[in-house]
Amino acid sequence: MATLLIVDDELQVRKLLETLLQYEGYHTQSVATGEEALALVAEQPPDLILLDIMMPGMDGYEVANHLKNNPATANIPIIMLSALSEPSARVSGLQTGAEEFISKPVERVELWLRVRNLLRLKTYGDQLKNHSLMLEQQLRERGTETAKMNVHDLARLDLENALRQAVTAGEFTLHYQPKQSLSNGRVSGLEALLRWERPGYGTVSPAVFVPILEHLGLIVSVGRWVIEQACRQIALWQRSGIGAMEVSVNVSGHQLIEGDLIADIGRLLAQTSVEPHWLEVELTESSLMDNTQHTITSLQRLRAMGVKIAIDDFGTGYSSLAYLRRFPLDTLKIDIAFIREVTSNPQDAAIARTIIELAHSLGLRAVAEGVETAEQLAFLKQAGCDQLQGYLLSPPLPVAALERWLRDQRGL
Repeated sequence: MATLLIVDDELQVRKLLETLLQYEGYHTQSVATGEEALALVAEQPPDLILLDIMMPGMDGYEVANHLKNNPATANIPIIMLSALSEPSARVSGLQTGAEEFISKPVERVELWLRVRNLLRLKTYGDQLKNHSLMLEQQLRERGTETAKMNVHDLARLDLENALRQAVTAGEFTLHYQPKQSLSNGRVSGLEALLRWERPGYGTVSPAVFVPILEHLGLIVSVGRWVIEQACRQIALWQRSGIGAMEVSVNVSGHQLIEGDLIADIGRLLAQTSVEPHWLEVELTESSLMDNTQHTITSLQRLRAMGVKIAIDDFGTGYSSLAYLRRFPLDTLKIDIAFIREVTSNPQDAAIARTIIELAHSLGLRAVAEGVETAEQLAFLKQAGCDQLQGYLLSPPLPVAALERWLRDQRGL
């Protein structure tokens, strides 16, 4: 659990920030002066600091400058808080080394997102620093021959060995991110997302480890495990008060080409007594373009079984409409890159509308990924999008937390 230090001379502001941040699961500490802040940081460094600019005695600029000039505290992220609207106030805050700036009164969602994003960056930076120190130690211990390898090569080798161990030891888990129907506001399904907590390192991004699993030839067995776990979970929910839920699983192109995906899915559905329409497979647009005829045949067999099929990250793979019409599809998922600035970038807005219209013209569902703001939601409703998923609704959750979230949504 991350610890956040709030520094503000106004008691009401401190209490408001504590309430908002504790709601998101953060541990908070608060002080009223810059002097108290420096003393507390020296004794127990927090993971992030929310620092008011205008305070009696030592102001926020002085505190930030002191912290950033001290190697022991320079890497602690700082978010400046101020009611000042002048651009010069922001510039001065950034010049002292503050990473972010939020204007008062603080908007709840903006606060959560800026805190979350900065903590992600800090965690990743801490992992890199620790990993580099470990690799440097290994280089010293392995002698001159090993020393010829660069740090990048060692890091890659180390990660490959750790992933082989993860497959053998069963270190992977699944989190589930809800999807919401925009027509009635109800939960319309879930996406199963692979997660790996590397022992001694913490969470590793799928964007990092999935390509390595593919390179090592391990993605077929891991992908089979994901489908098995998702089917077992659907069956468990079907027998519980939650009820069966449509679950999407991400499928690598390697699983279509190298593995026996169709037979695996058929066997797992039969073993778990799950009806095929509760399962949806998601493939990226670019993977559909590889070995096209084989892919089309495989997807046709899946569709004949009753399994749903979605294209993930649509809009980035340069597929032609002629090819798209050949695939047996149910869903187009609009890539997050077009949703992120859909309310501020006219080109992204036009692309999102075009994808939604294209999906509907082909009789498909349009799903928007990465929705984080009410403004994005309003745009998607107006554009006729069918479903959304993203942090505005819920982050990916482990099973127990997801079940609590579902019961809360239904008032159970």
